[in-house]
Amino acid sequence: MPPKPRVQIPAHVFVYTIGFLPGVAYAYYWYKNAPTEEEIEEKLRKNYSHNIETSREKRVQMTNFLQNIKDPNSDQSKQMDKVLLGGRGQQKRLYAVDETIYGTEEGAKLQKDAQQKAKKKKRKKKKKSATPDEGNVDENVLGNGVKQSVAAVAVVGALAAGASFFLGGKRS
Repeated sequence: MPPKPRVQIPAHVFVYTIGFLPGVAYAYYWYKNAPTEEEIEEKLRKNYSHNIETSREKRVQMTNFLQNIKDPNSDQSKQMDKVLLGGRGQQKRLYAVDETIYGTEEGAKLQKDAQQKAKKKKRKKKKKSATPDEGNVDENVLGNGVKQSVAAVAVVGALAAGASFFLGGKRS
């Protein structure tokens, strides 16, 4: 009988170790040969100087904007208040108003006509939804179908239970 080795390594640990070694070797290589901070900064200034300048300008603009928002008397603060209020500070119309008709008898008549037309449209929609179309399924029919399915499942289950009881309870 061969002698028992002192250390036993499971096969899966050995395989994972072998698979992990290239990654560790590359990390060590990168750690030793990585560019310094100065080299990275020089490369960035050489290739991306225009991006750095625009970023600095935008940062200055953003700090100015935020400082102006903090000041309650600035124009930007007033504009932001208008935006945040969303029009609730004053009443606004969301539709066009004909000034020649607004507030006259003719305008009141047109308003009543429009309201009657809207009521007629609602009635038509209610009638259409009340009568089932060919494509629509009536809820009562659907409810009866569900009830029939439940009843059929219950009958089949009862038959299966009865058959297993009478046949001695053997499933095979």
